[in-house]
Amino acid sequence: MFKWLTQLFMSNSIDFERRCRTRIGVGAGFVVLGGLAVLVVVMNHWQLPVMYLEEGNGDFLPQFYVSLGCAMMVTGVINIVKNSRYLKNDGLRKKRALEETDERNRLMGLRAWAYSGYSMFLLLYLGILVSGFISVTVVKTLLAVMAVYGLCLLIFRRILIRCM
Repeated sequence: MFKWLTQLFMSNSIDFERRCRTRIGVGAGFVVLGGLAVLVVVMNHWQLPVMYLEEGNGDFLPQFYVSLGCAMMVTGVINIVKNSRYLKNDGLRKKRALEETDERNRLMGLRAWAYSGYSMFLLLYLGILVSGFISVTVVKTLLAVMAVYGLCLLIFRRILIRCM
């Protein structure tokens, strides 16, 4: 059921070619989502009521969505090209597979995720404390983000307990 989690976190062998194909699919998804973000702005420019713009945000939001969409499309294309190169070139594929499947590198990656997770939780908490002096809306937003983050931690802990 949670095979993808065991591939990420367990000491099982990694099918690098399958991982590259998955990354190519994710890259294509990024291209599509980026295109949709740009399309929303274009449709709004054509006076199609797709996007609600508050007073004063008429300049920022269209630029934000176009920039975000373009960045996602470029990222997707780069991801597709890079992983396609790995699949086509045996020497490059073996070298990259060795780097990604090395136990030491995997352990460092897991620790980096753990440390960044702890740091994010602490920064959210500090942000909630400070934002009380700025805006109640910001406090509520950060509380919601922290609640979702904590819920994700609990859910993934339960899933990983089942997998192990």
